[in-house]
Amino acid sequence: MNGEFREKGNSSYITYIVIGALYVLIKIVFVSAGYLHPGAILHGLIPATFTVGGGLMALKEGKKSGGKIWHKLILVFPVLIFTITPIYMYLKEKENWLINGRKEVLIIYEIMAIIQFIIAMKQLKNTGK
Repeated sequence: MNGEFREKGNSSYITYIVIGALYVLIKIVFVSAGYLHPGAILHGLIPATFTVGGGLMALKEGKKSGGKIWHKLILVFPVLIFTITPIYMYLKEKENWLINGRKEVLIIYEIMAIIQFIIAMKQLKNTGK
């Protein structure tokens, strides 16, 4: 850690990464409360892995010229989470897809994805496209 985390603008990346970690933590809370089955933790680990990993890579990439792939990918990940999560939940549970804590998890996930998308848009804009 040679001061790269202290640079201006990196707090947005850190916020993006922390929100990414919350995907799995939220599932752990709901499983612990008895609303979801233990396998749901794995379903929370998938978006957490992609968003945390992408956020770390974008942070590492910084404002290097020519290398903006991670800045663009961290923009795509929340869009995928926003669209795939409700479809997956419906296909897995059918008519029971919004009961027993699932609706709350869906709402939280969608809000988190929107916030991550906004952060990623701001970061992409700051890096000069």
